[in-house]
Amino acid sequence: MATSTARRLTLPLKRAAGTIFFKWNWVERVRFKRIANSLQGGAYKPRKLVMAGSGLGVSYALFGFSFGKKEEESEKDILTETYRDARLAHARKDLKKADDLYHEALKIADEQVAAKKITYDKFITSRTLMYDGLADIAMQTGQIETAERLYKETMKGCLQQGMEQDANAMVELALKLASIYAIQGRKEEAEEGYKFCLQATQPKMADREKQWRAGKGGSLVQKKKINVRGQEEVPDVSEQEEAEKNTAALLGMTLGSYGRFLLYEKRYKEALPLFEKARLYAENTLGTESNQYIVVLNDLATLYIVTKNLAEAEKLLKDGIKISDSAKLGEGASLYCNLGAVYLRKGQTMEAMSACKTGLELAQMFDHKTAYKMAEACLHKGVSILSGTSHTQQKS
Repeated sequence: MATSTARRLTLPLKRAAGTIFFKWNWVERVRFKRIANSLQGGAYKPRKLVMAGSGLGVSYALFGFSFGKKEEESEKDILTETYRDARLAHARKDLKKADDLYHEALKIADEQVAAKKITYDKFITSRTLMYDGLADIAMQTGQIETAERLYKETMKGCLQQGMEQDANAMVELALKLASIYAIQGRKEEAEEGYKFCLQATQPKMADREKQWRAGKGGSLVQKKKINVRGQEEVPDVSEQEEAEKNTAALLGMTLGSYGRFLLYEKRYKEALPLFEKARLYAENTLGTESNQYIVVLNDLATLYIVTKNLAEAEKLLKDGIKISDSAKLGEGASLYCNLGAVYLRKGQTMEAMSACKTGLELAQMFDHKTAYKMAEACLHKGVSILSGTSHTQQKS
């Protein structure tokens, strides 16, 4: 049954794909680079989509870190420890070490199942987790075909373990695959993937979303508390609350990703409501003083710029800049870049250069490489315009 289900999902839908990886990943950065380039002077698309969740995706959803050892056993659990070390290296962005450890864990799992130290079910669990980690590394390093194959293997393993098709971990995998199909130009499959993700998550959040839209509260933003030592503490939440927040985060990421796909395809009217809804979810999941909320504002502003609604774009960007400046958010650099692009379009060259100079400084401060490049492009454009103006005046 699981095998046939996997086939239905990986063949007709062809999907098995953020931060949650939940990051504006390499695939989307390449896919939508042309949008940024079309906005002369450095209009910018966000580099990442940081959302709520564990950041481990399938890992926690698939039975945690235990691979079948009894709790009372004192023998060192090499498989679990190797996997944990791999995840730690991955989180620290030491991709070479993480890749080596994932492969080592796969070898250990093969040896242990052959020696009957773990059950076949636990072997499938461990292999699925390693494939998921290796797929993320492949995605991060631009090995798209490898990532696609590994995400599909991960999905198959999840189904073999009895995971429901609409489980958050499955939807996350589907979203990653949809992004891969987008970069490959497989538009129909990409859109099927995005729609599947929306269909799987929207019903779960319907009641909560009604609360938000009616202004009846229900925010999932966790307010930090200050302890007696003056340190911030995140309050404990129930498993159900955490699951709902993760679902909201996943839906928000899907809305943003699908919106950018439609933006690239110049389907602006379809993209707008998705971005607006993504804004609602970011506000009520992470709060306005979060990088994710700023990312969504930047998405909306980019849409308004390419549709020549410069007044609305400028208003959004300035609102976002107030928030990002106050909260010291790294994604504010992208807002300044887009504001510079707006000013260039309005013929306000000096204002554009001032905005992009600030964007450049913030990009340096937060090591925001993509925003840095866009700010540089904006400044070069401004210098070119001013040089041309000066040359024209001298000739006259």
